[in-house]
Amino acid sequence: MTRRSDKEEYYRSYPHIKKWINQCVICQAEGYKPKLPNKIEPGLMAENIRLYWNELELNDTSICVHCSKHMGE
Repeated sequence: MTRRSDKEEYYRSYPHIKKWINQCVICQAEGYKPKLPNKIEPGLMAENIRLYWNELELNDTSICVHCSKHMGE
């Protein structure tokens, strides 16, 4: 399996992690919210989210920093 398929499988297995995932409305990049706690029950959920996704900060209009810079904001 590849990292991408592992990530997709993890997301399918634990769909409730969506509340911790940000997605840019322009580029559709996904990443975990900067306020993701160190621990989420059960077990290693926060650690696994950090393993499969990078942190992704969004502004108030759900645009990532990268797209925001390209838009001149």
